[in-house]
Amino acid sequence: MKKDKKALELSYDPDEYLCTWSIPDGAGGWRALSGSVDVQPNWPPRGRVHGEVPLLNTSSTPGQARFAFPQRTEAPVLRAVLANGGTLLVLDATITYWSTGAGRISGSAALLGRGHGHYAPGKPTTDPSDQSRPMIKGARIQTTALDAVLGTAPINEVSFPSSSESTIREWAARTNPEASCEWASETATLRVSYDGRMRTTDAFEFRLRFSPVATLQLEESLTLRGLVDEYVEPLRRFVAIATGKAQDLTYLAVELEAESGWFQVFGTAITQEPYESSSDAVRGASSAVSAYEDDLSLLELVSRWRDLEAKHHPLAETYGSMLHAEDQHPRSRFLLLIQALEGMHGAETREQYEDQVKVHTQRRTALLEKLQPLAGESSTEEETGTEILTDADRRFLKKFLMKRPISNLDGALSAMASSLPVNGMDALKKTVLVKGLLSSERAESAPAALRIVRNDLAHGNRGYPSDDLDEVVTLLEQIVRAHALRLLGCPDPVVSRVFGDD
Repeated sequence: MKKDKKALELSYDPDEYLCTWSIPDGAGGWRALSGSVDVQPNWPPRGRVHGEVPLLNTSSTPGQARFAFPQRTEAPVLRAVLANGGTLLVLDATITYWSTGAGRISGSAALLGRGHGHYAPGKPTTDPSDQSRPMIKGARIQTTALDAVLGTAPINEVSFPSSSESTIREWAARTNPEASCEWASETATLRVSYDGRMRTTDAFEFRLRFSPVATLQLEESLTLRGLVDEYVEPLRRFVAIATGKAQDLTYLAVELEAESGWFQVFGTAITQEPYESSSDAVRGASSAVSAYEDDLSLLELVSRWRDLEAKHHPLAETYGSMLHAEDQHPRSRFLLLIQALEGMHGAETREQYEDQVKVHTQRRTALLEKLQPLAGESSTEEETGTEILTDADRRFLKKFLMKRPISNLDGALSAMASSLPVNGMDALKKTVLVKGLLSSERAESAPAALRIVRNDLAHGNRGYPSDDLDEVVTLLEQIVRAHALRLLGCPDPVVSRVFGDD
């Protein structure tokens, strides 16, 4: 049975493809050799090459050949022509030769461009020996739940016959002219829209299907690594923050400066499974952000998250590292979330704390000076009637009297919860874990209970049931997500949706 194509169609399905490689010959030129490339979901490309492979002859005797194996050659870009005439570029390529007639190829990513007919002769637009990294001027990106974060639907009106008695019955749908949103900055333009596929020529079926896709156009070209770091991964992470769930990068294609057409990207963490939108999936995503209705720029939100990571903001570094980890134990998530909240509180109250440090340092210095014996004076216990500090006492105080004021985790957690439109500490008080600590009088407040659990877990004092930790982790993550959206500039109504407050 023929496979039904999706609205967002892959140019190349994951598979192994025959190709002709342009292999560096070690003398500044290149050699055309047959082989293949294997591109799979979530995996870097692997390839084979065979024929008269270029090898380094280590023999010093004329007319004699001596080869040591394995031999390796590296290239920033390795080019090939696919059997269908398409173009293949393997980035950060390594060619390993294990014999005189074959080699294996690996790389960080593969870019596959469309050909011009089955088994058409290859017509590369660039010198095959060119190993300069391809520069990217545009990209097409799809992540799961992208449609939920966009907040628009591709169809806004449907009609159907009101009576089954009519001999001619008509069903119709109108596309939504406001389904697409576009935002621009000085460096890029981002448009999120829907690719559609219509099945209208089948006498037995009539279908409309749509896939969300983000199209990025850059003012200044980037390498693939730069594109992923500055736009693709921040977009994926923001969608994860908005929905509270790890999200997949399902599709990535790029537009190159020196090549025509779009190139599908294969590499780590790209599932190669574009999806089609549905009402059930959008509702199930439960996104706190609806960019269209909330009048928010996805491009600006993505850029702000990238800036937070670049500045090593504690929340971005700590929470960002766990956004795509679905199978972490509640113990690990608990510790990371507490660390994120504590670090964010420290970052936001840094100036206030430094002022406290100055006051504390002045008082500490003054106190230690008072304890020093007056110059030229000598006294005894009998003369003063009081016990005099010894030199050892003064050294002890100087060493162990804290040089900085105590920072209180209880206060940090309480402040972080209460600074949001919805105080998440109210829900935490009702959890089994916190109620247990309060009833046993090990803690006098919910923040104190969280501190005790953190210390127990961090220092290995004791453990707690996974289900009880998981209940707390769910609520802590809501608080952290809400702060992430706040830091990105989302208004209070958007932040409140994290807690189920519509």
